[in-house]
Amino acid sequence: SEASASFTPLAEVISGLFSTHLYDGNGGTQTITNNINLSGKGGLVWAKCRNIGYEHMLTDTARGTSGGYLQSDNTSAEATGGASPALTAFNSNGFTLGSRNEINTGSGEFVSWTFRKEPKFFDIVTYTGDGNDGRTISHSLGSTPGMIIVARRDSTNYWRVWHRSQTGKYANLYDSGAFADDSSSSGVFNDYSGNSSTFTAGININASSATYVAYLFAHNNNDGGFGPDSEDIIKCASFTGNSSADVTVDVGFEPQWLLTRRTGGGNWTITDNMRGLATGGIDNTLFADTSGAENTAADRIDLTSTGFIQKSGQTQNETVVYMAIRRPDQSTPTVASEVFA
Repeated sequence: SEASASFTPLAEVISGLFSTHLYDGNGGTQTITNNINLSGKGGLVWAKCRNIGYEHMLTDTARGTSGGYLQSDNTSAEATGGASPALTAFNSNGFTLGSRNEINTGSGEFVSWTFRKEPKFFDIVTYTGDGNDGRTISHSLGSTPGMIIVARRDSTNYWRVWHRSQTGKYANLYDSGAFADDSSSSGVFNDYSGNSSTFTAGININASSATYVAYLFAHNNNDGGFGPDSEDIIKCASFTGNSSADVTVDVGFEPQWLLTRRTGGGNWTITDNMRGLATGGIDNTLFADTSGAENTAADRIDLTSTGFIQKSGQTQNETVVYMAIRRPDQSTPTVASEVFA
């Protein structure tokens, strides 16, 4: 319609906020162009070697290239890499890699997931702990978070995770343990139930003089407001698994990226449509809590136009939490090179 002609198409909006980019390492430096304006808007780059058991590498603009990297599969503090850095620059259309093996070894095949800061999609907060239990930390997500990941930078880092579907509980990103009680006395998120401008930090993620970074992911529920039709593009919710039957999950859109986790314990499982989500076939899977190479042993997920299907045998009869990011709608091609090469 004429009224919506001035709006940026939804596919362009999503492509400017999130990217799954595959690349081969070269052991030196190289620039990754993925259409994400990191230098101007800010964001997170999460990279993983697919064919070698290297650690996950998380770098972000709030900590900067001098802030170094964090690794989601272990409890190590932030590290810079010294003469072999992970990233050397955040650019207006991507980022520049350093020579560190975990992110750019010459024998490596890699995936990078880039999240750009944007209200109702993603935000990054850094803070220094003051030692108080139940401190209020401000954020600029502009909506109640769907999931929060807090990492300690200066010392042992337990990667605390809050998910909106598990109020009163928390889990660790680096391990496969079950979601645990997070009552007001446990000192992690202290029964935090969501707020559009703040989150609660217990003493466990607010130690005196300790430094932290928090990644906040939104949950759109008919209030995303993206594109000309005000669409949702990110969901953080849960479903009940089934050990003997497929489970169809209605997200409201076709995902391009999925993070799933059983609440009773299990791997944080990452799948995306760039590495391969074959309908009725084997899916290429990485686990956020392990350094292992890509797993190609199971048919875990089938995508649908409104969500996904968790395949039979991939869960127990228990709750599974997820985060899903919408696939950009395919616009009508004008030349063959847009769809075939």
